[in-house]
Amino acid sequence: MAIEPDAEPGTMPLDRAGAAALGISLIIAACGQVSPSVAPASATTTAASSDAAASPAASPSPSIAVKPTDTPFASPNAVAIRVAPSDILLPSGRSRAVALVFGSTILLSGGLTQAGTTGSITRIDLPSGRVSTVGALAAPVHDAGGAVLGGSGFIFGGGRFGPGSVVQSVDPTGRSIIVGQLPAIRADLSAVAVDGQLVLVGGGTSSGPDDRVLATTDGRRFLTIAKLIVGVRYPALAVIGGVVYVIGGSTPSGDTRVIQALDPRTGVVRIVGRLTHGLSHASALVVGGDLLVAGGRVAGRIQDDLWQLDVASGTVALVGRLPYAVSDAAVAVVDGTGYLIGGEGPDALATIIMVTR
Repeated sequence: MAIEPDAEPGTMPLDRAGAAALGISLIIAACGQVSPSVAPASATTTAASSDAAASPAASPSPSIAVKPTDTPFASPNAVAIRVAPSDILLPSGRSRAVALVFGSTILLSGGLTQAGTTGSITRIDLPSGRVSTVGALAAPVHDAGGAVLGGSGFIFGGGRFGPGSVVQSVDPTGRSIIVGQLPAIRADLSAVAVDGQLVLVGGGTSSGPDDRVLATTDGRRFLTIAKLIVGVRYPALAVIGGVVYVIGGSTPSGDTRVIQALDPRTGVVRIVGRLTHGLSHASALVVGGDLLVAGGRVAGRIQDDLWQLDVASGTVALVGRLPYAVSDAAVAVVDGTGYLIGGEGPDALATIIMVTR
């Protein structure tokens, strides 16, 4: 599939999935885009990418200290980042879930397993390392967006067999109820809390991305506060200084390089930079004030790259490698440490990667 990074929205073609994982691929296809996560590692690519995804069964690297890579794209503000596999493991492989942070606890909600879409809410207690199932979503979904506001978690859209519009709340105990509906069905989106509201960005349906940026404070009433310049599904999303950065994503013509910055207070959206290549299904996290972009897919191929975005200049630097290639991981930041939870390698992963400065 040719990569046209800055293409405008249109009709989204389906990617091809490996026959060995046809069941899970059909479920993902119902949410719009067939995941190549379980395709053979020999899948071809039309853009620069890392080596083939490593099996999570292989011995993970020990704690790795990595330094900025000297490339033409390096940022002068790139810093040393520490990457390490966590000792904490999920009960089973899981991807495309939402991580909700309540203090030192993460509630991993929904997602996709080898058996299909799950509604399970898994509690990860970071101080003790204990993992337990504490509840279930009122409506099982994967490829949803989610964030915490005012002590309550919210899960937006996603779907079980196709994109949906359900909005669910999740309290710190794992209790979930349906609280509202999105203005239109949407999956493959991201959500963040900023300035006392929840902001929903990206996603759409198999017919194309939804470029509307929505805001809500209660999951019931929504305002359209902006429109993306480039409509995307599966973007990486993070907030610094009240500005929402929308990094890459999937467009009808392939993965985009575009980095968009949204000011929720004014509704202004700008293109502030470009990645070195198109990227989608990646995870963004802010660690020690640095905006990092981890893993993802380049033309369907899973990556192990760790990039830093210099928001002042819009430039990116390759600052390290993950212990293994991963896409579609849930992301959480707790007490200055980032966590990439589960995700997709050759199969759904049960592992967790820690990222610190």
